[in-house]
Amino acid sequence: MAKIPLKHYLWLIDKLSKRPMKFAELRESFERSSLYESNHPLQVRTLYNWRAKIDELFGIQIKYDNDAYQLKNYDSLDYKSPQRWLIQSLAVSDVVERKRHVQSRILLENIPSGDTFLTDIIGAMEDGRVVRLTYRRFSDEIDNTPIEVEPYCVKVCNRRWYVLCHNPKEKVSNSAPAEFRQYGSLKVYALDRIHHLELTDKTFVFPEEFSPEEFFAAHFGICIGYDVPLQRVLVRFDGEQRDYLRTLPLHSSQKELQVYDDYSVFEFFLHPTIDFVRAILSFGAEAEVLEPAELRQLMATEAEIMDDFYHSEKK
Repeated sequence: MAKIPLKHYLWLIDKLSKRPMKFAELRESFERSSLYESNHPLQVRTLYNWRAKIDELFGIQIKYDNDAYQLKNYDSLDYKSPQRWLIQSLAVSDVVERKRHVQSRILLENIPSGDTFLTDIIGAMEDGRVVRLTYRRFSDEIDNTPIEVEPYCVKVCNRRWYVLCHNPKEKVSNSAPAEFRQYGSLKVYALDRIHHLELTDKTFVFPEEFSPEEFFAAHFGICIGYDVPLQRVLVRFDGEQRDYLRTLPLHSSQKELQVYDDYSVFEFFLHPTIDFVRAILSFGAEAEVLEPAELRQLMATEAEIMDDFYHSEKK
């Protein structure tokens, strides 16, 4: 069976996401792309087959109206969806491939070593296969005792890939919310800390009603901190930092509540775990936690410790 030209499908979606195009325009653009092979120009029949496959794989419809091809439901795709991510990645890859003379001037952010087991985990997710892995946390010695888990979803965060897994042999945390307690013990593993991974012959059924996006919605990054209560957090951001947050929100719950000449107050609803604390600290003196009082005190304590680092005499 012929290999499915996935890059070709994504190329077509990327081109039509900008504007409707006539067949002659698509053919000319295809011949300038890195996907073009000599003596294999784009044909109408080929384009028809691609359109059918794109609808089947991505649920994106390409219609032919007024002598031009155009996307009908692309804008309805979630901007965080894997489909969008693939399309955008291909667009960058194609430009880099074609513009070889500027390759050294296009600097992409690398995710070190995390993709080693990524394809195996995604394959296990698709087939409902239990995986056996050995894992080492940064704070622990290497534990060669393998564990068997059911991979539910993968997530990239701060240049690392993570996998959320269900461990049927562990008890669920008492602090887990009732709506997720039914799914048992769920833990996050960093792929770059997995030392060995293999697919087993055991299978599992992924609970279709489980939403990975909803699961992570009240958390910051990948830190699952049920021991830290879900709460309303108010943070003041000064100067350019508030503009930064407007264009790149810190969290999905973010709202700009109050706007002043030189600062704004933003609201968040989440579990303010250590990942969130570190993120706010990274803004330095341009971010100030206003509420709740406990979190404000924690930030003050962290700031005092940092101040001691720089003002105490070197020993």
